[in-house]
Amino acid sequence: MAAAPEHPLRWLSDRARRAPDSAAVLGPSEILTHAQLLDNLGGWSRLMRAAGLDREKPVAVVTRHRSRLARAIWLALHDGVPLLTVDPSQTQAGSLMRQCGVEQAIADADLALPEGIRRLPARPLDRPAGGSRNQATPMDVDKPQLLVPTSGTEGTPRAVMLTCRNIASAAFATNRMLGLQHDDRWLCCLPLTHVAGIMILMRCAAAGAGVCLQESFDPRQVADAMIGQSVSHVSLVPAMLHRLIEADVDPSGLKVALVGGSGISDRLAKDALASRWPVKIAYGLTETCAHVAMGDLLRSDRSLILQPGSHVEIVDSQDPSGGEMGFIQITGPTVMAGYANPELVPGDGLAGPQTFRTQDLGRMDSDGRLRVIGRGDDMLISGGLNIHPAQVEDLMAACPGISEVAVVGIPDPVWGSRLAALYCGDVDEAEVSTWAAENIASALRPRDFRRVPSLPRTSLGKLRRGELGRLI
Repeated sequence: MAAAPEHPLRWLSDRARRAPDSAAVLGPSEILTHAQLLDNLGGWSRLMRAAGLDREKPVAVVTRHRSRLARAIWLALHDGVPLLTVDPSQTQAGSLMRQCGVEQAIADADLALPEGIRRLPARPLDRPAGGSRNQATPMDVDKPQLLVPTSGTEGTPRAVMLTCRNIASAAFATNRMLGLQHDDRWLCCLPLTHVAGIMILMRCAAAGAGVCLQESFDPRQVADAMIGQSVSHVSLVPAMLHRLIEADVDPSGLKVALVGGSGISDRLAKDALASRWPVKIAYGLTETCAHVAMGDLLRSDRSLILQPGSHVEIVDSQDPSGGEMGFIQITGPTVMAGYANPELVPGDGLAGPQTFRTQDLGRMDSDGRLRVIGRGDDMLISGGLNIHPAQVEDLMAACPGISEVAVVGIPDPVWGSRLAALYCGDVDEAEVSTWAAENIASALRPRDFRRVPSLPRTSLGKLRRGELGRLI
């Protein structure tokens, strides 16, 4: 069965025909060309069917090895099987699998599976399996293909249903904004269980570019790959960028360092500019198949340009002054088919056709640029003022000796919420308090300060704000 133009398998087969020896995936110990990857898919399909893979039902993949996960994603695209990506450290894996109607999982032998889930071995994906091509059976481009968990920073994660049309729309839009070419190489040091990592595979497939796959993030390994594998693009979260700058990694060979997942502070932006990192800021969600808008560090207001095909409205104003700040609502072809359910029926969680209302606050400038404020449910009310923690965190990040900071509200009978700052660094609490009194306006100034060894974050570096209260 031939794949539609919007299907990633079509991109792979076209590239394998035109440039069979070009590198598709460059791992720590091997390189797979586009022709080899395509040829192996048929063999892996045969091996997994022999192991008991039911192609009529969704399958989860649970592995510590990103190379295995990348191959499982391509196998699901080849066989037309809905695939749920599960972080092996995810404590709510059983809940995710039930959401998606999953009863089978490709899993590492030493990883436990929830009760009732049938195990399929992941090891066959480690070895070449070419020379025995099975007929590809790609899924209709409008049916749920990838089931991707949300980041889960605010409670129980949900799985998002993404179609191949979503994937194609998102890949082509980002590639157009970044100018990704077939001779580029994109370093992937993000988890492939999240949409940010998955879409690196898909963008590179759409452009015919190579993916340099790393099993984990390490600044020195990143530096070595940037030189040894001629990396042109890399995706990072702000905490990763901070560590790379601290390690004095040379970014001179890069065309783009795409930074997303959370806001970037003024201090980090200045450090990145001073170190000549070619940073592009990205805003997006799992529900929109990654990016919706991008911007440059050079703009002090951090405003972003919408990607082609994405339309944004600001709804339900949350600005007591009568301004135009409200919730960001996104419409376009990258918007998910809906949150997962056991029957994989589209629609749940949508505000309308191809429309998703986020919990992020923002405003649209007069020139059509988007300014993202932060999550609406993070908003604090102190002294009658609406204050977003990110606004105060950006101010606090300028304090000498602070490496990272988070702001939380403590219930107060007079003020409503009393602002408290949790920070990491080598400066004591009294010094931070004095600095804040001299540099931050009273209405936005925290009154409590607590130095902590680390801040709770997800594997993508997002702050787990729900866990901050226990640190006070």
